[in-house]
Amino acid sequence: MGFDNECILNIQSLAGEYFCPVCRLLVYPNEALQSQCTHLYCKPCLAYVVSTTRACPYDGYLVTEADSKPLIESNKALAETIGKIAVHCLYHRSGCQWQGPLSECISHCSGCAFGNSPVVCNRCGVQIVHRQVQEHAQNCPGVQSQTQQAEGVQDAAAQGAAAAADQSQTAAQAEL
Repeated sequence: MGFDNECILNIQSLAGEYFCPVCRLLVYPNEALQSQCTHLYCKPCLAYVVSTTRACPYDGYLVTEADSKPLIESNKALAETIGKIAVHCLYHRSGCQWQGPLSECISHCSGCAFGNSPVVCNRCGVQIVHRQVQEHAQNCPGVQSQTQQAEGVQDAAAQGAAAAADQSQTAAQAEL
């Protein structure tokens, strides 16, 4: 996962190349991977592209893990530029006033007292500690039930299409 876009200062002034084409979040310079077509990905997003379409969402070029390199190795200057982007603490919504470069945010947040503030998940209503929001998002029952509902709608549509095809075939046979 990338960095929370709501915590970026002056986001409108940043180049689009700093953001993952899948999740659209700012990439962490020490974790980002650069594909052969030079686009930047979060690790989980690159794995998703490789396991599904294998095509870059921006330009359609083939994306493989073997051809993708850590940004810090492939383009150190770009990694340093992204690391200098001014951000708020990830817990600024809980009251933290810290602002600084992205490269220092992780170390700040690991010791930030505001990370222990209680927050309520807007998808399932469960109260959690702020620093557990990303972990909770991976297993949130509200997200899973939304996914299951979407899959149910897709299944129902597929069943409806299959039934319509069966009716058409039966009607065609009756005409013969």
